[in-house]
Amino acid sequence: MNVKVEQQGSFVRMVLDGDIDEKGADMLNKQFRDIKKESLSELCLDFRKVNYIGSSGIGQLILFYKEMAPVRGKVKIENVSKEIYELLLDLDINKVIDIQKK
Repeated sequence: MNVKVEQQGSFVRMVLDGDIDEKGADMLNKQFRDIKKESLSELCLDFRKVNYIGSSGIGQLILFYKEMAPVRGKVKIENVSKEIYELLLDLDINKVIDIQKK
């Protein structure tokens, strides 16, 4: 999986390209650790080119939320395929993360 990180002040967009399996989740974690978080208030994940997310990827999304919540930061996922959207709804991820379909 490839991850492109764009940071503009307190806003970070991560554009993902590939599957978020165990290896992809590790890559996401590494990219997130490299972000300057001092003033981070919103993390947006672009799923336009994501066709699969496994349990490691789901866990990583929850970790992003847990890191952002104490500073009142928001996590948003956009351009989600119908299949991944339904999975995230089934897992109630939408209760803590804003999810938008393609």
